[in-house]
Amino acid sequence: MNRMIAITVLTFTAAALQAAAPFDIVVLSQNQYLGVDLRPIVTAPDQAAFNEAVLAALAQIEANNFEERAEALAREIVTWQPHLVALQEVWDFKRNGANEAAPYRDHLADLMEALTRQGASYQPVAGVRNLSMTIPVDFDRNGAFDALSVTDRDVILARADIAGAAQPVWYSAGCARPSLDLGPGCNYQYVVEAPTALGPIRFERGFVGVDVTVGGKDYRFVNTHLEERQPDPTNPLSPAIQAAQAAELVAVLAATPAGRSLILAGDINSSPADEITLAPLLDPPYIVPPYIQFGWAGLIDTWLLRPGAVQGFTCCQLEDLSNHQSILDERIDMVFTLEAPRKVKARVLGDRVADKSQPSWLWPSDHAAVGVELRFQ
Repeated sequence: MNRMIAITVLTFTAAALQAAAPFDIVVLSQNQYLGVDLRPIVTAPDQAAFNEAVLAALAQIEANNFEERAEALAREIVTWQPHLVALQEVWDFKRNGANEAAPYRDHLADLMEALTRQGASYQPVAGVRNLSMTIPVDFDRNGAFDALSVTDRDVILARADIAGAAQPVWYSAGCARPSLDLGPGCNYQYVVEAPTALGPIRFERGFVGVDVTVGGKDYRFVNTHLEERQPDPTNPLSPAIQAAQAAELVAVLAATPAGRSLILAGDINSSPADEITLAPLLDPPYIVPPYIQFGWAGLIDTWLLRPGAVQGFTCCQLEDLSNHQSILDERIDMVFTLEAPRKVKARVLGDRVADKSQPSWLWPSDHAAVGVELRFQ
């Protein structure tokens, strides 16, 4: 009887708080994390070394246990209750065309199942397919090769109460490189292409958006994952790739209809600490980081509008997610708006020891999530 009274009180309190909430829309951005560093695969000198690097990567992905981490990632969403969620690095691994036991999992399906188990109702409403390839792998090292299929996506989830009204923005109808799955999103024109023992691999990045009305206000919500600052540390011009991606995105966002309030979320791999660098071989002879480009385009970094002086670091934990205390030391996961909000509440999620997965005590991701509540009216 006491337990039922407690549940009733908690439910009433949550409902009362929601009714009194002074925010128009709530969003969250989360890089879910592949679970491994791919560089040893890319730099493998021959097919045998490539095969060993793939097997080692799969073992690390399995050890980083996405099925368990999905429960921790779902808790973040359940805690924040966002209307819209921007997910990056939403991977799908198949062996001979099928999802099996780890590591051959569809990370989107695992997350959706975790959300359902925790009583949350969300739906995928738009996505963009980035890297997608199938490679032969000698799993048993006996000369018999199976097919390993690997797909990376960026996905937008919508809470069930607005999911039916969320309409994908068909950027792919007019962009230079439509999403590899012919969906509504686009891949960037400038991408990293790495030579490997099995041939070149293009590490695609992309963007995707939805139009939705929440509380009588029209929004366009865009999710992106830009390239790393310097994908090739040996090439001083490699930061130009993410700069070119940012410039392409800025041009796309400029066409947002005037009646819609633009929100951009994602892993932009750029921070307020980034600076313009000289690049005499380019025209113009400098590289402008994405964070600065977004500011020049009038986009507002909502974290800077929150009360207090919390640094809001979102990246990055150790590759194997084993560090006891958080070691996040830079802020590269962000939510921007074009319209200046009247009030902002923002918080980093998944950066406390208590947020770790159980029973393995892994961080939910190598990135923390950022949740933002916005009031415009």
